[in-house]
Amino acid sequence: MTGDNNESQIINEDLQLKQSFLSDAISDLSGNIRFLDTKVSIIMAAIVAMIGGILASINTIESLVQTISPCSWLGVLIILLSIICLISTLSVFIFGINTIKGRTSNFQYDSKWFLTHPMKKYSFTTYKNDVLKMNSQDIIENMTAELYKLNDINKQKMKTMKWVTRAFSMSLISAFLVGLILLTVGG
Repeated sequence: MTGDNNESQIINEDLQLKQSFLSDAISDLSGNIRFLDTKVSIIMAAIVAMIGGILASINTIESLVQTISPCSWLGVLIILLSIICLISTLSVFIFGINTIKGRTSNFQYDSKWFLTHPMKKYSFTTYKNDVLKMNSQDIIENMTAELYKLNDINKQKMKTMKWVTRAFSMSLISAFLVGLILLTVGG
């Protein structure tokens, strides 16, 4: 009997270890996804602040720009940098909204974690009975499937987050250079 108890204890410890690992990984990944959304929101707010600063100074900017000939190298440079700033600013919002929006994974698995059935066809009683019928292995399998889905969603968000960061950097650099040129012109 001692051998059976040891084997049962090892199996229980193994299941607990797997469940703990999966639970921690799901929690970490969910936190990372929320963190990505927060970072993108902060970047978008910073762009709005930059636009607000530009709009607040529009009269000064306009008077400085009017002193520059559009056919001069300085005029062409300001036009080019302004276009880059405009495109990259729009890109921040396009990729930012794309990052923040809800995501799903294409991985098909009938999990008990999130309901995939319409609520009218899958009652609470049926759902509860399905969950109560699950054994430890079923729970581990469900958690593994959800971790896999979260990894897919995280990768999707990270991909668009990279573009947000690049576009934000280009917006800042081009706006800074336009401001620097206007400062030198304004004396």
